[in-house]
Amino acid sequence: MDLSLSLLLIRFTVGLVVMAHGAQKLVGIGGGPGLQGWTANVGKMGFQPAPFWGLVSVSAEFLGGTALAVGFFTPVAAALIVAQMFVAIVKVHWPRGFWVSSGGLEYAFVIAVVSAAVGLGGPGRYSVDATLGWDGLSGALFVPLVALGVIVGALMIRNGQTAAPARTAPAPKEGTRHAA
Repeated sequence: MDLSLSLLLIRFTVGLVVMAHGAQKLVGIGGGPGLQGWTANVGKMGFQPAPFWGLVSVSAEFLGGTALAVGFFTPVAAALIVAQMFVAIVKVHWPRGFWVSSGGLEYAFVIAVVSAAVGLGGPGRYSVDATLGWDGLSGALFVPLVALGVIVGALMIRNGQTAAPARTAPAPKEGTRHAA
């Protein structure tokens, strides 16, 4: 049995969902923040420079999702999505538990696993990569690309760990005594 139609359905659906999430962050569809709002959120998470990392994040979702949907540069697209979901899981969703209804990692985990499966196995016969003769490169390129993406993501997370600003006590009023 040819699984190419099944793979097309999976790849196309997940790619479009990821692309739509990127579009929320890029242009604000579906109540999303748009690029300016997303960049502000990225900065609040501690990623600096926020405009650069905001654009990287949006690109990983919008361009990676679009490319995955049509099966173009599939190992790169899948690796971008896996790296993006890794950062999202570690930085945002992990502390909230598993269930997406609580802001947990459920959704990002499924997206990462499906993207990884497509990146490892290739896009299938019904893809731009197959038309160009590139479909045999997926497994060989995917693993090093994901490794690179996870390393960059881990560095982003590490560098995005900003300590809360130190609270300073208000200056004592003149003529008052305070303990040392």
